[in-house]
Amino acid sequence: MIERIKRLWDSTSFRLTLNYSALAIFTTLFLIGFFYVQVFGALRSEYIRQVNSTMQRLSIAYERGGREGVLRITELIFSDRVDSGQEVFLFLDEQGKVLAGNLREVPDISTIKNNQIQKLPIKYGSKWTDGQVRVSYLPGGETLIVGQELGRLADLNMLIARVLLASLILALVLVILGAYVFSNELRVRVGRIRTLTDQVGKGHISKRIQAPSNDVFGLIHDDINRMLDKIESLMKGVRHVSDTVAHNIRTPLTRVIGRLREAEHVPDTPVMVQDAHQGAITELESLSVLLGKLLQISELDAGVSRKQFKACRLGLIAHDVYELYLPFSEEKGLLLHANVDPTVCLQGDSDLLASALANLLENALKFAQSSVTIEVKYSPSGQACLSVTDDGPGVAESEYPNLGQYFYRLDTHHLGSGLGLTSVKSIVQVHGGQLIFTNNQPGLQVTMVLPR
Repeated sequence: MIERIKRLWDSTSFRLTLNYSALAIFTTLFLIGFFYVQVFGALRSEYIRQVNSTMQRLSIAYERGGREGVLRITELIFSDRVDSGQEVFLFLDEQGKVLAGNLREVPDISTIKNNQIQKLPIKYGSKWTDGQVRVSYLPGGETLIVGQELGRLADLNMLIARVLLASLILALVLVILGAYVFSNELRVRVGRIRTLTDQVGKGHISKRIQAPSNDVFGLIHDDINRMLDKIESLMKGVRHVSDTVAHNIRTPLTRVIGRLREAEHVPDTPVMVQDAHQGAITELESLSVLLGKLLQISELDAGVSRKQFKACRLGLIAHDVYELYLPFSEEKGLLLHANVDPTVCLQGDSDLLASALANLLENALKFAQSSVTIEVKYSPSGQACLSVTDDGPGVAESEYPNLGQYFYRLDTHHLGSGLGLTSVKSIVQVHGGQLIFTNNQPGLQVTMVLPR
């Protein structure tokens, strides 16, 4: 569950939707809060206006009729039952005795100045609550207290607060749900593109997105399909040129090599001419091999494989190559070891894998001091690993990024085209694997990590 939440949070579409939705929520809450402050401010102002109006009315009644005038007006106010549930009224004589009013206890008004409006606790009915009152000290020594009970306003305030909180929680739930749905929809749409790019990267250049729609993703799908159509057309052209080059150049090279070999057997041929023939044959054969490697690397880099991958035993391939190079290693006075797990299998091209191992072995045997080891095993993650280790001078770690580049050679004193590791790197990429270089101290270990 935690891993699923983490993957969801790592989704850019989910976070983007969540951020915009949260911004919309907070903007709405700000507007609601603004209106809330304005409405309750207006209600408090209306309460103050009512208090002032009632106080003014009672003050006029006192001026005209004294206490009796105030009591008469008070009776009229309570008899009309308009806002009688919220009005606060108290009329005290000179000694503070209650003459009329609806408060159970006289509030502490000792700190309130004449005609000052103040919020203070009052006992209204059977409970204590807040009240907003105005106190007027009359000329005859009486005290007149007029106000509004704020309990209903507080209840309304609490009700609105609960509604806002419930709305916020509901909005957050809906936002998260909407972000989840949107991110899933976007993941499906983008997933089609990712699946296609993964398949094309593995060499399936003929794959296309089969999800017609009229929205922006449909237009993107159409653009990608058209782009792949163009790339496939170009790749077919490149492959045609490669085939033409292979036929029109390698075939004449083979004929020239054959005629030079025939010329070597002509009687009474001077030694100098024979040496020249042999040198020309060697150079032409090297050129033919170089041309073949370039064509193979170009084809592999283009993601094109003319053979379908199938289940193959990597251990058996390594053992065959080991036996092929064993006489060569003995001729050089080197020990060639093989530590092979026969159960290691994968989906791949056995000829390409054998070619990659042969290139690695040739490099290792070229630089080794005393021994070379071939090892085939499964990695802890279940991938197939084929490594070649030598005890030669090794390679500086700063040079690792350069290994496998076209015509890159660390040691120009040894013969070679600088395409061996380039070919290995291309073969590993076609199989969806990695080529890893490790310092063997001394020597170098090159490992092909291949998915099964």
